[in-house]
Order: sequence, then structure tokens, then C-alpha cells
Amino acid sequence: MRRDARLLRILRSILLVVGMMVLVTGTAMAAEQIPKQVVVPTEPEGNKACLECHAKDESMVRDGQTISVHVDPATYENSVHGILSCTRCHAEAGPEHAADPEKPLNLPTGRALKVLKSEGCVKCHAGLYEESYDLSFHGVAVANGDERAATCVDCHGVHNILPARNPDSMVAKGNVAGTCGTAECHPGAPANFAEGTEHFVAADPESGGGLHLLYKFFIGLILFDTMKDGPIVMFELLRRLMK
Repeated sequence: MRRDARLLRILRSILLVVGMMVLVTGTAMAAEQIPKQVVVPTEPEGNKACLECHAKDESMVRDGQTISVHVDPATYENSVHGILSCTRCHAEAGPEHAADPEKPLNLPTGRALKVLKSEGCVKCHAGLYEESYDLSFHGVAVANGDERAATCVDCHGVHNILPARNPDSMVAKGNVAGTCGTAECHPGAPANFAEGTEHFVAADPESGGGLHLLYKFFIGLILFDTMKDGPIVMFELLRRLMK
């Protein structure tokens, strides 16, 4: 019986080492299969009904906070989302809202609303942008409940979102330091905040660039070290168990 128990412990140790090797290898292979960005669908529907109210400079009180409900039509129409219907992002504003605009939509306010709306961005901007944000410092911090970490709308705006190549965009190279350098985020952010690329995944050879080579090197190093030292650990466990 004692011998059977010892063999069982040895078998468990071997399976543990093999499992670790498979886990590392599987992680590396899965990282190579990151999906690309999904093309943003367009729905050039009229937003006239929404803007009849929201073009007015009005506000509402919700949860004790005064919230502006104003949307500048020209700003929105000139944004990258100007060809989309309002309900693409505001699914909560259905027929009931049109029938009774003053009825609460049961939306959160402040920070919680930013997080909620940013989560909806991946309906169109899946693949690289979603993956890179989730792996970034901001994405990890938001996922862990950090109240200060930037969401999509903090960096890109709301109804005024423009492509980075547009000099008026919040994420244009000349504006990044100002966008990041707010009192809530990185006060006094220097100009080099605009250097480099924000949305990239090291495991993706197309977006990772030079970092992809570094990623491949470390994955190889981990696999090499696991294969090299794994048997040492396994045989040391066997030696101790066989005593």
C-alpha cells in the first residue's frame, strides 16, 4: 500500500510538470491567434427625431447631479460616428423614450456611465482595439475597479470623436499630451506622451512591430527554460519521493 501511494505521488508530480509545459505552450499558441479589427458597420439613419430635443441647450438632474443632454448637431455629424444612428450607441433610447422623454432611462451617472458606454465600443471596434485595451495598463486598471483609469471615452471623446490623423482629434499627436495631462489622469504630461503606439498587441506581428520580436524571444526563453529545468524538478521530486 505504501508503495502504491508513493507511485501515485510520483505520477501526480509528473503530470504537474507536463501540465505546466502544455499550459505555457498553449498560451503562446493562443496569443498568435488574436483576431483582427472588425470593420465598423455603417447605418446612415436619420437622427432628426433625437436632435429635435438634444440640439437644445438643456440639462436634467439625475442622482443629485445636473447633467447636460445637449448634443451639437454639427459636431456629431462631422465626427466619425456621424453616419451612424444615435441608437447605435444609445440602445436604451427606444420608442418608450421618444414617447416620454422625461421618463428616466435608468442609466448610471459619472464614472459608471463612462465605463458602461466604453464597453459598448467593442460592438464595432472588436479585435485589435479591444484586445490591446484589455491588456493595457488602463484596461487592467478599469477591470480591477480603479476609479481613475481612462476608458475609451476619456481618450477619444463622446460625440466629437475624430480619427487620429485629424488635428482636432483628442488623440491627434499634437493633442495627446493635453488629453492625457488632465488633473484626473496625468497632470503635466510632457510632449513625449504622444510618442509610440497605444493600440498594439505584442503577440501580433502586424501591430506589435519590434515588441513582437521581443515577445517571441521571451516566449522562446520561457519554453526553453521549462523544457530544460522541468525534468530537473521532476527527477528531484522522484528522488525525494523514492527515499
